[in-house]
Amino acid sequence: MYNIISIVIVCVSLLMSVSIGAYALFSSQSHKKNYFLLMQTMIVLSLIAYLMELSSVDAEGAFTAVKILYLGSSFVAVFAFFFIADYCNLRLHPVLIKAPMLAVALAGTLIMWTSRHHQLLYLDYGFATDFVHSFTFTRGPLYPLIHAYPVFCMILAMIIAFYKMSEWKNKYRRQFKFLILCVAIPFAAEIFYITSMVTGSIKYHFYFTPQSLAIMSLFLYIGVLRFDIFEIISIATVTAMEHIREGFFLVDENNNYLFSNPAAAKILPGIVSLVKGESIFYAKGWPEELREVRSGSVEFSIDDESRRYFQASTSPVFAEDHALIGRIILMREVTDSVNLMKELENAAYIDSLTGLYNRKHFSELANVDIERAQRLNQSIYTAMLDLDFFKVINDTYGHAAGDLVLKKTADIVRHTIRSYDLVGRFGGEEFVLLLADLDPLEAHSLVERIRENMEQNITNFEDIEIKITCSIGLAKFSNSDTLETSIRKADEALYLAKNSGRNLVRVYEP
Repeated sequence: MYNIISIVIVCVSLLMSVSIGAYALFSSQSHKKNYFLLMQTMIVLSLIAYLMELSSVDAEGAFTAVKILYLGSSFVAVFAFFFIADYCNLRLHPVLIKAPMLAVALAGTLIMWTSRHHQLLYLDYGFATDFVHSFTFTRGPLYPLIHAYPVFCMILAMIIAFYKMSEWKNKYRRQFKFLILCVAIPFAAEIFYITSMVTGSIKYHFYFTPQSLAIMSLFLYIGVLRFDIFEIISIATVTAMEHIREGFFLVDENNNYLFSNPAAAKILPGIVSLVKGESIFYAKGWPEELREVRSGSVEFSIDDESRRYFQASTSPVFAEDHALIGRIILMREVTDSVNLMKELENAAYIDSLTGLYNRKHFSELANVDIERAQRLNQSIYTAMLDLDFFKVINDTYGHAAGDLVLKKTADIVRHTIRSYDLVGRFGGEEFVLLLADLDPLEAHSLVERIRENMEQNITNFEDIEIKITCSIGLAKFSNSDTLETSIRKADEALYLAKNSGRNLVRVYEP
């Protein structure tokens, strides 16, 4: 009667285990399913062997079934440990850890399959007809060790799960509790069996491990559905994320951290301190611009040693029922592009030598200022500045010296005028200014200070002291003037200053 009940239980368990493996195979794209499928395969093999054992009619048939059972059960705990370690994002060394653990499991299988020759596992075996079990045996010297090894692997798996459970947050912590329960089921069954065998405290040694493995599979199946154990990261995604230059961040629907790639840690080093399930907003330096973004793109900058510019795009992740389950955030650095755009803009608006506005952009800004000043009924002045005998500097010391003098002139003018006054390079050694909201005396005083500062300045070029002066023409903007006519008047006043001896300021007079 016991065998019939056991056969029914094993058949149901076998069907369930095959279904679980098929579901994991076809429903999940995660690389985390690989060890899970290997584990399920070994469980199915163990259950088939146990079914063969229960159906045996003689000792040889039962012994053959037990050999197949060992082939599966020797690797179940090892692959369960690999699965949980992989699930915890713990990378096991393939040579120092994985290979030795698989080698021990393989050695146990080989010892079982050659047991008739050395009797290390079974000293003898037979066939019983009572209701408890069909296979009887006398333990060999390695029998306790062979059964202790899976227990050891399951203990390691539970230790890792307990350790990681303290790090993760919220529902991701509940996933670990579920995994620990799954491993604890066959662990308890194996401990019960070993204890009953070693102590002899129980007359019949009930072998519940195959059934416990099936129950573990059932719980894992529930875990796949309820807690999304395989998660939403496919093997292709994980592999790609390790190599792409963009920062990849995965969060759940509540913006809790799930995963990031190495490039993300380079962009935001504070991400490495987050644990799974912790709010992404706790990451040090997380951009404020991304706090309210649910989808779309934003741009932001980070100031550390220098200002860096980034572009981030957020995309929702939906389940099959269209429920929001997470978000993907991609970040890429665009500092080079931003700097290039600034350089191109500067090339369009700024004189590359002096850093002042070029003639075209000065005219655009000046017209805006003129409209504003006229609307506020403010006075407006234009001024033209020209360096005296500048050609002599170029002819005597070279164009490098002339360029240095032009830069120095631009600095002097820029630091003498007010912050809201306009100055631009008009061409060659000529500079143009637009001054607003000044009375005649103040306007004359301002340009006179420019002339004096130029006169007092000394430019050092290759241990040579160069002194140069300037002439300035000043013109008041009348109601009938345009920017062009006002500049023309200032230019006439400049011509007068040149003809009057240079190093002078002259005001335009009709």
